[in-house]
Amino acid sequence: MSRAKGGVSKGNMLLALVLAGTFLAGSATYLAVKDSISKLPQEEPSEPYLLIPQQTEDPPTGVAQPPEAQPLQETAAPPELPVEEEPANGALLTAVPPTEEPSEQSGGGEDAVPVLASGDAPVKQLYIKPLEGAISKPYSAGELVYSQTLGDYRTHTGVDIAAKVGAKVRAMADGTVTDIYTDDLLGSVIEVTHTDGTISRYCNLLEGHAAGIKTGVAVKMGDILSGVGETALSEIAEEAHLHLEVYQKGVSVDPVQLFQ
Repeated sequence: MSRAKGGVSKGNMLLALVLAGTFLAGSATYLAVKDSISKLPQEEPSEPYLLIPQQTEDPPTGVAQPPEAQPLQETAAPPELPVEEEPANGALLTAVPPTEEPSEQSGGGEDAVPVLASGDAPVKQLYIKPLEGAISKPYSAGELVYSQTLGDYRTHTGVDIAAKVGAKVRAMADGTVTDIYTDDLLGSVIEVTHTDGTISRYCNLLEGHAAGIKTGVAVKMGDILSGVGETALSEIAEEAHLHLEVYQKGVSVDPVQLFQ
């Protein structure tokens, strides 16, 4: 197809018409929508939003409220109890009732001082026979008896217990060795003072004593002190024996009454 010189082609004109129509249609649509929006009811502007602190409601009357927590009060510390110190060197303490006065100590037999045992039951001091054997010469209780060695009559302040030379002589009860010596008439002697004040005297012993036995040493009932000897010159003519004497409050008593 030929095109006129200097003129607008038909295709371009058609395109321009289409664009113009589209513009007009869009404008009409915009105006219609705007008109519809303007007819809608308009909401009034709301007031600014404010934050209001929350208020607590008063509790209803007649309802008990829990009491306010009270601060803890410091309690006074309990008083410290006195601590009793242990006795030195393992010594034992004996409790004495505060209302009782310690009784005067005396020896065994009927006059023995009671000692407190378990349950506070009063019991007498116990003694044992220092060695086995028959009584070859009894306690004379102040009467004069004949002495085979000296050939005269005199009191016999102890008992003679027959035994072989070297037979073991034991402590009659707990106590302390208070003297070891040699007597002109009774020979080698060991003296023990017991816990109730009774003194036991072991005579006519061997010249010497058991290991560890010396003055001031504590002994237990049955501990070996020495052995039967032949050192008592006043009784040398008699058979071998232990000469045993017992003293209570400074007075000799019959030893047999302690271990009968």
